[in-house]
Amino acid sequence: MQVVLIPSVGGGIGHISRTATLARAMLRLDPNLQISFLLDAERLRPFNIGAAERAGFPVRILPPRGRESRDEIIRHFLGEADIIVDDTMRTLIAYRHLVPRAAWVSIPLYPIGDELFLDWPHLAQTDGIVWAYAPFMEAPLELEIPILASKVRATGPFLEVDDVPDKAGARRELGLALEEEIVLYAPRGMPFGREFGETVLGGVFGGIEKLRAKGRNLRLILLAVSDPKELRCPGFPSEVPDWVSVVGVVSPLESLRYTRAADIAIAEGTSTAHEAAALNTPIVMVPGAIHETWLLGTMLLKHEAARVLWVETVTAALMAREFEAILEDEETRRAMTKRARAIVTGGGGAGEAARFVLDAAHRHKTRRNSL
Repeated sequence: MQVVLIPSVGGGIGHISRTATLARAMLRLDPNLQISFLLDAERLRPFNIGAAERAGFPVRILPPRGRESRDEIIRHFLGEADIIVDDTMRTLIAYRHLVPRAAWVSIPLYPIGDELFLDWPHLAQTDGIVWAYAPFMEAPLELEIPILASKVRATGPFLEVDDVPDKAGARRELGLALEEEIVLYAPRGMPFGREFGETVLGGVFGGIEKLRAKGRNLRLILLAVSDPKELRCPGFPSEVPDWVSVVGVVSPLESLRYTRAADIAIAEGTSTAHEAAALNTPIVMVPGAIHETWLLGTMLLKHEAARVLWVETVTAALMAREFEAILEDEETRRAMTKRARAIVTGGGGAGEAARFVLDAAHRHKTRRNSL
């Protein structure tokens, strides 16, 4: 069977890593699947092409469509698919009638406004809807419309951490010193805007600089930096110090190793926070400017499962204080990571989602053959 994954590519790389995790889970169930990525050129941020290529699957670009060209383009790129999975790209479901052969499963975004309810005519055309958020973030009432409710499967986040080595092993694989304290931050093209991203980057850098001045052997690793120009911001020097490592976009599996290797992971979005929590890496979260990140940040703060700052409060001094609190108190750190893991895990994850997608495809094929 041919499977086409269509992740959102207008923001950071979280949707690509999530769909790649789903793809590997599907291959474990059926190694004969032929899986590829399709990236929508109308919304594409270029660094997401590299991120998708590093996931290890063929990548194609869906060109812009017009009224006269859309049918031909969609049939060309999706006409042979047996399964289509869109990750927060549900507007493309409008093309469903052009590719009746394929089962279509959608992974919706936690609603920012009322768009999830308003998009029910799109979602009603799907064979399945995967709700891939932490268990406490239950599927919202918008998905309880009768025509949708029977299609929804809550799986929890797609986490692929069983084969990630321990902290020392991850550092050895990545060539990182065992004795250094490491803070990991992935700017990811600053998906929440330049002002937000620059505030966080300046605060993180300045906080580490203050602790180094007090004698701490701290290293900052900046991951998923596709262009060094991204790092030009107030509070960050024009010349990168030797205690800062700048790493480009890596594969999702290598990214997990960096997260495991870190003493602290900076999280803005849900994907980064989910992965760090699952890997027992302490989190300093600055929730991005969408509702789902606010919900997760609020829950982590409420249960003392992470150090949570709001972007309006971020300064180098405050970051330094939060880093030091985590690094100095092993007992508190251990309890914090245990609570974070409990909050985000559960529900079956990518394995449950993969079974659901394949079952949806089987049901769709059975219905078509019975017509």
